[in-house]
Amino acid sequence: MKICIVSQTFAPQEEGGAEMSARAGAIELAKKHDVTVLALGKEGDPLVPPGETRLASNIRVVRLPWKNSYLPGPRKPSVSVAHRARWHLRTALGALCVKGLTQFFKNENFNLIYAQNSSSMQPALFHAAEDASIPVCLHLRDYAMLCPKTSMFRREDNCEKPCLDCSLINRRLKMQGEGMTVIAVSHFVKQRFLENGVLSQADWHVMHNKNTPLHSFDKSVIGRSRPADQTFTFGYLGALAKEKGVADLVGAFNGLPSGAKARLVIAGRGRSGEEDCLKRLASSRNIEFRGFVTPQEIYRIADAIVVPSLWHEPQSRILVEAAVYGVPVIGTNRGGTPEILEEGRTGWCYDPHKRGALLNILEKAVSIGPEQWWQRRDELFPGIAGFDGTAEQSGYYDRLEQILTQIAIGTVTRKNAMRS
Repeated sequence: MKICIVSQTFAPQEEGGAEMSARAGAIELAKKHDVTVLALGKEGDPLVPPGETRLASNIRVVRLPWKNSYLPGPRKPSVSVAHRARWHLRTALGALCVKGLTQFFKNENFNLIYAQNSSSMQPALFHAAEDASIPVCLHLRDYAMLCPKTSMFRREDNCEKPCLDCSLINRRLKMQGEGMTVIAVSHFVKQRFLENGVLSQADWHVMHNKNTPLHSFDKSVIGRSRPADQTFTFGYLGALAKEKGVADLVGAFNGLPSGAKARLVIAGRGRSGEEDCLKRLASSRNIEFRGFVTPQEIYRIADAIVVPSLWHEPQSRILVEAAVYGVPVIGTNRGGTPEILEEGRTGWCYDPHKRGALLNILEKAVSIGPEQWWQRRDELFPGIAGFDGTAEQSGYYDRLEQILTQIAIGTVTRKNAMRS
């Protein structure tokens, strides 16, 4: 098959979870198929100007001109609220040329379009695909088609439905999904879209983020069986943002008894104001901010990873990675998290609205102690042993290929039927 993978942000740009998944998918699918990645570029950008390049694994990347003040990406620039509003308005009105995109699709004659993180390229992407008669498979890893912030989290609370601002912006999208195939990273994400009447007529599939091949994991960390230290170590990986619940984690950790043999290691970055606020809150000497580091650095030392998300996180890759490395997870019962974090099997869940819930779990873990924690790990968390978290174990790319092949074959069959 000739496949166009759409990913508005792509290497060598900074990657979040969606971008990592898009790159991994491109590499795996390119082993059997003719793959082109379609991304966005900006005139004058020294890293990703418009044009065609070849990356590692001989992946062809074509970047289309993005006519807006800055490129979309996992780390939003520090601009004013008014500037950000103008950016979203310009995106909604058409920062990507539909005519140029349509011509590109017609020239390339793809069998299908596999759209990953592509919200900023819509509705141009949908219109161009329809004009070129190319089927679309949309992979949903966030709520970007419902909320420009992608999180549906506003004023420190979750939105059950798009607010007025989001509704006005997203009216531009093709919302019913007739003839479209959609893959969601969790049942929760699928349900959230259907509850809001979005893509209700699409052919839906759910595939959890078990898409990392074994060779991408650090072999020296897999199979951990002992603590790295005599002090119980909690680890956090991710952005230092309000919706991630890092302030709640720091507050709960500060609530541990003064003599508790515990430390908290936080890895990630955020906007300077939010980082400074968290560091002021972290009064304990046993809280360490490491900034941006490789995840393996934390998995190697943590006795438990904490995912304290306040927003309905679609399905964090950390839940899968930690289980593969053998590290239990403590996480909230929000979003798609409970679909991976089986209570009492791969970790412990808690309700972030319940006062003292996280502190109680931290105290419980510390009371067990690092030595007993690891000696009893398979007793406490029997779901970790044999967890099917790698792409090979889960059969992720075999299933993805089956879905994409069915789309391409179905389209050819319909075209032939129309001709006859």
